Amino acid sequence: MEPIDYFVPGERGRENAVVSHLRWPIPVGVAQVYVEAYTAPGELVLVPYCQGPAVVREIIAARRRVLALNFDPLLVLAVQAELSPLPARELDAAVARLGDSLKQGIPLRHYLERLYATTCPACLRPVVADYFIWDRDQGTPVAKSLRCGACAWDGRAAVEAEDLERLAQTPARGMHYHYILDRVAPHPEGDALRPRVEMLLELYSSRNLYALAELSLKIEALFPAGPLQRALKVLLLDCLDRCSALAPLPDSMARRRGLARPGRYLERNVWRTFEEAASRWQALAGRPLMGLIDSLAEFQAAGEAGAGFVGQALVRDLSRLLPPRSMRLILTSPPPLDSAAWSLSYLWGAWLLGAEAAEPLRPLLRQRTPDPAWYARVMAGSLRTLGSLLREEGRLVLVLTGQRPALVEALLLAAGQARLGVAALVQCGADYRLELTPALRPEALGGALQTVVPASPEPLEAQVRRVATEAAVETIRARGEPTPWESLHAAIYCRLAEAGLPARAAETEREGPAPLDLVAQAVGAALESPAFVLLPADGQVEKLWWLAGWGQASLPQVPPLSDRVEEAAWQVLHDALALTEADFSRAVYARFPGRLTPDAALVAACLASYGCQPTPGYWQLRAEDLPQARQGERRAIIEHLLALGRRLGYQAAPWEPFDAAWFKGAEVCTAFVVRWRAAVGEALALSDRLQGATPYLVVPGGRAALVSYKLAHNPLWQQAVDQAGWGFIKYRHVRQLAAQPEVDEYALRTIVGLDPIVERETAQIPLF
Repeated sequence: MEPIDYFVPGERGRENAVVSHLRWPIPVGVAQVYVEAYTAPGELVLVPYCQGPAVVREIIAARRRVLALNFDPLLVLAVQAELSPLPARELDAAVARLGDSLKQGIPLRHYLERLYATTCPACLRPVVADYFIWDRDQGTPVAKSLRCGACAWDGRAAVEAEDLERLAQTPARGMHYHYILDRVAPHPEGDALRPRVEMLLELYSSRNLYALAELSLKIEALFPAGPLQRALKVLLLDCLDRCSALAPLPDSMARRRGLARPGRYLERNVWRTFEEAASRWQALAGRPLMGLIDSLAEFQAAGEAGAGFVGQALVRDLSRLLPPRSMRLILTSPPPLDSAAWSLSYLWGAWLLGAEAAEPLRPLLRQRTPDPAWYARVMAGSLRTLGSLLREEGRLVLVLTGQRPALVEALLLAAGQARLGVAALVQCGADYRLELTPALRPEALGGALQTVVPASPEPLEAQVRRVATEAAVETIRARGEPTPWESLHAAIYCRLAEAGLPARAAETEREGPAPLDLVAQAVGAALESPAFVLLPADGQVEKLWWLAGWGQASLPQVPPLSDRVEEAAWQVLHDALALTEADFSRAVYARFPGRLTPDAALVAACLASYGCQPTPGYWQLRAEDLPQARQGERRAIIEHLLALGRRLGYQAAPWEPFDAAWFKGAEVCTAFVVRWRAAVGEALALSDRLQGATPYLVVPGGRAALVSYKLAHNPLWQQAVDQAGWGFIKYRHVRQLAAQPEVDEYALRTIVGLDPIVERETAQIPLF
């Protein structure tokens, strides 16, 4: 069975999901590809560490059965609710019942809103604030946001003394604080965790902690365990997230950074946030997924008649639930290497579901900082259990979204320690697809190397440097252009894992750096060798590696990867009547396996350059990019350039290998390369043939953004452009200039560039 050695893209959908920053689910569309490739209808697919609903829906839609599990009860709660959302009418009724329940003789919604009572700065009438803005250094709110129903004032204003006095009426460590503390870290077993939990509870103002605790008490008192309580707890989970001090201002570009509060943060009105959560949940909720079974015991008893089960379980318990060597596909998105996410998962899981349900997360709560070595040891045990469930031809596919290279290194080390073979590792940006197999016999691996290799007399560090150097050189040569760190990193570590070197580093007793550090240092030393050149890059482009000895504009034997991707993108659009963006991306990636995986931004730039949407969501090749149209247009542009040269007083004629040139006697003054693709590399390869002429690449206007992308991501090309003085002209400007009754050299200069003078608002082609 051949591995899927190309990047399988998916559609992101986490931005508005509940606690999206704690979840890295398998993107929409990814599971379908692996399920259809590696399983048959009716087979069971195991999804450990399930973090989102899409994978479950896609497996069942493909007529397979699914067992989706996670040790984190918080994520199980969210996924179950997303797969079986309450009808809008029932959820509205539950929220209304909760809000109408009495607290000290008044409806709960009014009681909680009074906590945020303030005064309108315009009409001085009583009003309720939407949120307060706190200053981290001052430790108090400094502004408030409100909408006054009396005078229609809407905006922010400074807090007043009365606002601070009202805040002080809620004690910092009153009854509700201790209720939550005891629930999350109960005595006596919670004593060791209490300092950590107390620090986490400091993420809430006393007012918000009181309101959230009151909501928690009311939900459990009014609604017995079941779908209604689960739905309301998911809304409360959204409030626990959005009402913490980690929430930046609405108009801020700041990102969450661990458990550190931003300089200015929000204290949201808890009840209004709860109502907003209900509205947002209804807008995002899909249809309930039919066929899911409520308990694991019932799912096991149902056998092939059960469509699926989603619930809480530990990976180490799977050996008691499933027969050994029974799975053809295990599909997962492993837990992140993120101590802040682990801490919040424990806090919120124990808050909503009790400390006993969150028990599996306690060891994670003790991890104050991300530790890749510890993560590798833990995951090695999990991967060993999962590997024991795989058939000889089975696949364990790890889908990593938005992760750091350190996580990949730890997982590859864990895979080696679990005696799993690496069938494929592909990377695109911060997304990875890692495919593992049982390292049994070479024929069982489909050609993949075993993780255990014969010992070598060569020192381990030297082996790592040698293998890393070979992998990096081969990758740069295969891509034919400067290569970013992430692409080199994935290619190098895949080769190291295939050779079993990370596992050997962990198994060899020695003094010195830890295994992951030893390998990382050796890889770094390899890339610092004279074989490579680290190219300067601007702030928008990451560092790029190139091979020493290659000229600034010289090319390897293969065309540059960006040009090959552009050609493939055109071909995919040409061969299809219409396709979605996801289908387009998948078809392009399938043509560039492994180390050739192109950047997602390049694939998107190619689609924008050649595609159009006759129907929203569906793309096809633009009519002007059909071969017959472009070839005829190119010939016409060449004729226009020759005619313009004669009008400007030059002798004009084709000049091999250029499409057109302007001469003064025997001297070549100007040379043109006319292409209907963004053929930057092809044009620059002609630089040594210029004989002092000023060169131009003439392309359709639709290629300008693609040309800009290629130059920005290839410093060698940009340097070659600057040295030879290349200019760029768009087709339409040639046509416009040719249509003018009179032209001169200045008129030509106005149309040169990817952002030429003629396109600026205050400029136009002079009429002579």
